[in-house]
Amino acid sequence: MGLPIVIVTEGDRATGALAPDTTMAAYKALHEDGVVILRGAFPPEAIDALHGEFTACYGNFDRSQMQAMSERPPPNPVQKAGDGRFSIAIRMTGGFGQSDLFANAILINLLRQLLGGNIMRLTSMTAVASYPGAQIQHVHRDNPPLFEEFPHIGPALPFYAVTVSIPLIDVDHAIGPTGFWPGSHRWETNQSSPETMQSIPFQRGDCVLVDYRTVHVGLPNASRTIRPILYLVYSREWFVDDGNDRQRVPLDITVEDILALPQNLQLLMLRAYQQAVRARHHV
Repeated sequence: MGLPIVIVTEGDRATGALAPDTTMAAYKALHEDGVVILRGAFPPEAIDALHGEFTACYGNFDRSQMQAMSERPPPNPVQKAGDGRFSIAIRMTGGFGQSDLFANAILINLLRQLLGGNIMRLTSMTAVASYPGAQIQHVHRDNPPLFEEFPHIGPALPFYAVTVSIPLIDVDHAIGPTGFWPGSHRWETNQSSPETMQSIPFQRGDCVLVDYRTVHVGLPNASRTIRPILYLVYSREWFVDDGNDRQRVPLDITVEDILALPQNLQLLMLRAYQQAVRARHHV
């Protein structure tokens, strides 16, 4: 037993779509396990460039400085996400503002079939930095089950949000990848135990698609390396993550940059546009 891996080839990246058999394997994994790793979805050199930009912005801050930043009053782009872990709303400039990243053709073609075609929205872009010495994170889902008063309904619902995680460095077991409980998106109650958790090292160029209901945990960072992982959340148009995003604007992009995008991408970014307008007018 292990986490499902789907190989993305250079040909897939060139065409912007997975081969039919590969697409079916990815869908099968998401439906059955609630998680799938797309290995090679991004060129490693592109990820290295993103890591360079992240380091230029945050690499000079140590753990105590990040802790102090997370304690500033809202709206605050930096939030504590566990012991030695900090979630950062990334400004969508430079490489982080390129549509090849947030509207990557392979991802969009896959996710539109799960999340409602042209009404799918990008709802957040954040990075979680795990600092050396960070302990294991709390076991959690990204959002409480919908209709919690009817526990049999939530697990049976179609996909409503998918987290796409993109490691900005190679992440071995010492640095601390993410642990998952495959199939937990269909659990009515939390049945997680250490014995059934699955994890594998992440490689630069990987991206991991995770159903919002899947139970997971950030593993300890026993290295001397800061571990940044980028998270993009795509959802159906009606879903709003008011729990994780209440204290910040989760998509840090200007109105002007959104309006400069092609019209099809403006629809993808409609939630970001609304949030940007609210932030600009402090409402």
